[in-house]
Amino acid sequence: MTPTASSPPPLTSLPTPFKATLTNMKKAFEYFLSTPSQPPAGSARLTSTPREVYLCGPNVVYNASKDTTRRISFETPTIMIYGYPSRGGVIILEDASPTDLEFLALDRMDPPMFRHEDAEDEDLFCQRLLLLGPKWWDSLARYWLLNGEEVDRGELDESDEPVPTGRERCWISVAWPSAGGFVVSEFDTNMWGVEIEKELVPEDVARLRLCTSMDEKARILKERFRGKVWEQVEDYRGNAFIGCWGWKETGEVGEFQKTWEKI
Repeated sequence: MTPTASSPPPLTSLPTPFKATLTNMKKAFEYFLSTPSQPPAGSARLTSTPREVYLCGPNVVYNASKDTTRRISFETPTIMIYGYPSRGGVIILEDASPTDLEFLALDRMDPPMFRHEDAEDEDLFCQRLLLLGPKWWDSLARYWLLNGEEVDRGELDESDEPVPTGRERCWISVAWPSAGGFVVSEFDTNMWGVEIEKELVPEDVARLRLCTSMDEKARILKERFRGKVWEQVEDYRGNAFIGCWGWKETGEVGEFQKTWEKI
């Protein structure tokens, strides 16, 4: 057969590469014609068996300012120790030293990261913690509001938030020497709402971190930081919360934050 100008040449007359190409195209076309458009019966695509559905909860971002279970924090510039009284509020000891951890019977190399599971045990710890001069805050929110890294003084000026009390402002350090009694150093600090120019915290209080015993700490407090000696807790008069466990039932400026379920 002689091909015309309008008809394609037969496969036998084409070069070998073109023959192979056309042959493959023909096979592919025949394959798609022979493939059913619907899946076979019994296929998973046609069955009504429900698929397993896995529900994932929302991503929870840890917020240290709302954690009412942790005992100690290392992510802040200084070591902080927390206590959670059953009556409410939160007790925070800032800039804790090795001697403070030893006084609290906390392992310096492997301290517990969380509070006691039992509220009575936690109360006993809190009473011991108060002897070191920490602050008993109404709530964690109140603490971070006044001590956070980004305190917005302008926003606080326009708010109804009470200004810091003397106890909330005061810097306090306490030592319990082996000879008896205890030594307390107190200095005022500048916080929002109150500007103090005299008797502020000395710049070298970091020396206290070098103390390896309560005797050394007591000596440094007396020699460098105007530490005053007290014989008994009942005798103490000052801005520390020492001795207040027996009578303190409410916060400094409001109600206590409840950190325990109803007991």
